[in-house]
Amino acid sequence: MIDIHSHILPGIDDGVKTEDDAVEFARLALSDGIETIVATPHCKEGFFFNDRSKVLQEVEKLRARLATEGVGIRVEPGAEVHICPDLVQRIADGRAPTLMDNRRTLLLELSLSQYPVELENLVFELKLAGLEVVFAHPERIRYFQDDLSRYEAVIRQGATGQITSGSILGVFGTDVGDFSEELLTKGLVHVIASDAHNTRGRPPLLGEAVEVSADWIGEARARAMVNEAPRSLLDGQTPELPPVEAPRSRVGGFLSRFFRSD
Repeated sequence: MIDIHSHILPGIDDGVKTEDDAVEFARLALSDGIETIVATPHCKEGFFFNDRSKVLQEVEKLRARLATEGVGIRVEPGAEVHICPDLVQRIADGRAPTLMDNRRTLLLELSLSQYPVELENLVFELKLAGLEVVFAHPERIRYFQDDLSRYEAVIRQGATGQITSGSILGVFGTDVGDFSEELLTKGLVHVIASDAHNTRGRPPLLGEAVEVSADWIGEARARAMVNEAPRSLLDGQTPELPPVEAPRSRVGGFLSRFFRSD
């Protein structure tokens, strides 16, 4: 399996803290059947300044340590890049890392609670620049939760979505779990990744989430979300996507589900 979203690089964001922890993290991922893990530290102005050169340097350090420890997992560079208006230029000049350093695939992070400004225009600019846009954990973004048509719009522009294994398993609560199932069954997410930050509360595990997803969307499609689809993105290519259902307004989000009758 391939995990395109993890916080395995030690001490540079809110993920793994020490190199020893990173080794344990890698061993756990490998034991779950993950053969390639992409290091995607937060890249956010004013919070985590993890530009391309820093990420590449930290990945090389971790690779050397894992080789010494005999941990045979492949670690590739990347970043979870927070939304900002000049993303195309940031990628061009190396401030915003891309997955596998391919200069084509962007793992894009939105605020969990604040609404973005002119999101469709930004996606249009990124696609026009030849970039593959992957939304990190859309199932946890309030802007999408409150109106699904907003998310459907950017998917129809050619973006893809990365759903988090913990969301599928209910780690983030029933509402996020229900929304995760809806996104999966509607064909609106395309890659399952761990978004792992540590070895306990948010571990680098995919296997159980794939099994649960298989009950919703079938085993072949669930397996593709941790194999063929992430491999395509690391190669800078658009993965083969399932058809998207006709758009349906989902205004109200959590409140509409709270007041619905069973």
